[in-house]
Amino acid sequence: MTSRRFLALAIALLLVTNLSGANAVAQEAESYDWSAAGKIAVQDGGRVKPLDTFARELLATVYGHAKYQGQNPVQTFFLWMSDGEHWAEQPIVYLPKSDLRTRIGLAESSGNYFSVKEIHNLQLLQSLAMEAMAAEQAGEKLSFAQGKGNELLNRVGMLSAVFSHEHPLWVPTPDGDASSTWLPMPHLLAMMEDTSREAPLSEPMQTLGLAFAGLFNSVRDQRPDVFNASAKLFDAMQRELLQNQSQTLASLDWESLYHRFEPFFWAQVLLALGFGAYLLSLKASLSRLKIAGLISLVLGLVLYTTGMGFRAFISGRAPWSNMYESLLAIGWALVLIAVIYELIKRERYYGMVACILGTMILGVAQFASLDRGINPLVPALQSYWLNYHVIITLSSYSCFAIAMGLGHGVLIAAIRNRGVVTSTVTKLASANLRIIQLGSLLLVTGILLGAVWANSSWGRFWGWDPKETWALICWFVYIAVLHGRSAGWLGWRRLAITSVALFPVVIMTYYGVNYYLSGLHSYGAGSSPGIPWQIYLYIAAEAAFLIWAITKLPQVTPPGPEVPASALKKQPALESSEIS
Repeated sequence: MTSRRFLALAIALLLVTNLSGANAVAQEAESYDWSAAGKIAVQDGGRVKPLDTFARELLATVYGHAKYQGQNPVQTFFLWMSDGEHWAEQPIVYLPKSDLRTRIGLAESSGNYFSVKEIHNLQLLQSLAMEAMAAEQAGEKLSFAQGKGNELLNRVGMLSAVFSHEHPLWVPTPDGDASSTWLPMPHLLAMMEDTSREAPLSEPMQTLGLAFAGLFNSVRDQRPDVFNASAKLFDAMQRELLQNQSQTLASLDWESLYHRFEPFFWAQVLLALGFGAYLLSLKASLSRLKIAGLISLVLGLVLYTTGMGFRAFISGRAPWSNMYESLLAIGWALVLIAVIYELIKRERYYGMVACILGTMILGVAQFASLDRGINPLVPALQSYWLNYHVIITLSSYSCFAIAMGLGHGVLIAAIRNRGVVTSTVTKLASANLRIIQLGSLLLVTGILLGAVWANSSWGRFWGWDPKETWALICWFVYIAVLHGRSAGWLGWRRLAITSVALFPVVIMTYYGVNYYLSGLHSYGAGSSPGIPWQIYLYIAAEAAFLIWAITKLPQVTPPGPEVPASALKKQPALESSEIS
């Protein structure tokens, strides 16, 4: 403790004497140890998290991007916090063109960024908030503009609280209970200045206040030496107060490592490399690259699983509780299923599809406007059924996504061979059928488990909730495909076409219900502004592809000499009657 007292006194001396002006050489921003400051614990959103996490979430929520002008998120946070009056006048609040801007009188404004003061002065926004409050009190559903207006006010309010140091919460309670509500920094500073207190504050609490003053003033005075010392002292004092909270301290360390390691980014890189290797291996002279593709796929799965494990350990729950995490879970299950099939079948098709779809899913998760926070579970999800029902259902979507990718492969391979049913077409078509069978089995299992969960939560097994209804529709659609295949109505070509054409039903079940239909599973409560243009683009692209494939493959040529009929008979997925 002696060294800490000396350090605290040194910081106090620097602050009192204002030695910042004595330095002849200006300190560069790069010398600030933002990573050390990012390890400081704060309380926000019902849990304790590293400051680095809060800074990232703040930027994503307020500014709409991961970084502001290329700065470290922690650096941006301290710049905003240290001079709130200045930053309240800067256009840093992201507000793209939408119905909300029309309602609050910003439709004609250029650009998509506005200042806190500018938004606070919008009388139409205040009126919209009053309308939303009245609608909530009346039990009515909020319109899109009302919901987004409340969201905007919450974002601006959080940023204003950062400017005033009221948020996040910096000071653990004296008993060191991480689950208790922490104190805002102005409250601690007021306690330190209160000379009428009967009992003095503990040394760690006083040191926290002094270290915070060091952080605040050193950023304004451009003193990285004081900042770095203050950050380390603040972190040490917090850990002393939380010394009995080993789980909390471990989660903080793992969360800091999670952000530094970026497992999902590197998993995406490896999956992209794997797809490239698999694609090149289609050329006979480069067939050995199939091994490189498999290695990249497996390593990508390892990093993907590591990322999911990080989020599970940090949160203490299954990592698929919100839209962002469920999207990650779909990609993870997709890659896992593909690796299992790839190792069993020793073919490249599952791996190739998993690599490209896994890369795309991780890309969507990275760039979509989704809440990436590791948040506590809402009461409705606080059940052990979350561990089983959700992941099994999401895995069924993964299977249907693989089937969609294999359907593309079947049609492209058949067109390249001018309709001749080669061994490649045979294997792809067989794989397509098997993965649809697995997906249908997983989906009906997920539906049944969901019914059991619904009975324990809501007192009924089935209520025709939009999610329940669309999950059942999705299962009926794919069961009809399997029935048609078994009855001989769908040959390999039609099975491939339906695998591609029916995937929008999965998208509606997973995404559309959550945002466009009101129900117990709905995130947007039916208040979405409309269907994103990317969905229209996807449907148009798939429609164009299917039209092209159907016109290019009107007739199927019987097996060529390279694939004897006896070889086809050995494939239960493709009998001779289906080829004609």
